[in-house]
Amino acid sequence: MVAGYIKELFSSFQGEGPYAGRRQVFIRFAGCPLSCIYCDTAYARYPEPAYCTVLNKGSVSRIKNPVEHYSVIHLVSELLTPDTHSICYTGGEPLFNAVFVDEIAKEARRLHYRNFIETSGYSARAFESIARDFDIASIDIKLRSHRAVRDDDYESLYDNELDCIRISVDRGLETIVKVVVMRGTPVSDIEVISRALADLRIKFVLQPVTDNKPDIDELFTLSEVAGSFIDDVMVIPQVHRCMGVL
Repeated sequence: MVAGYIKELFSSFQGEGPYAGRRQVFIRFAGCPLSCIYCDTAYARYPEPAYCTVLNKGSVSRIKNPVEHYSVIHLVSELLTPDTHSICYTGGEPLFNAVFVDEIAKEARRLHYRNFIETSGYSARAFESIARDFDIASIDIKLRSHRAVRDDDYESLYDNELDCIRISVDRGLETIVKVVVMRGTPVSDIEVISRALADLRIKFVLQPVTDNKPDIDELFTLSEVAGSFIDDVMVIPQVHRCMGVL
């Protein structure tokens, strides 16, 4: 059996991207190597929390980490509701725990659950090792201004993100690419990314930061530039922040 570290398990509505409003069971994995300035789950960056918090219909319980993958599947099954769309593997960063994630995803697929991963795409090698067990992938592209990594490491991160997107498309996953945008995000950044993705079948999401969002004219311009290269472009804020849910 494979065991790993999980920060939270809960059922809620997806709050980002084209599946906003869909009910999902969220597995929030612990650990993340990035340090984005807008991160709203920094509490999940520590890789080995002592306990996993399980939120179930108003009750809160704690399970000692590390958790075996079969136990995770059992807990997920208890959180399923008739309106559940999929299991969302999020973080932290799921690729930080790729072997553990893959064991859960394989068992979930055997049970005919739909698997949805949210990732920064920081490791194409890790993503390639688990992509076969997922149906939907939401992959971030970090801008240099997000300060996710040291400036010297940015090009490597960006290359890995693009490789993850290509792997996802090649494997036949429904692929969502998300770019968080802030006030003053350079139009040139979005143009460079959009050009790089122009030949891929993806959904492209510009996500305004909740606390420092661009004004509407900026958003129109960013969307228009992206739409010059990509067919399916949308601007979607963090809906879960509006609803006040996890």
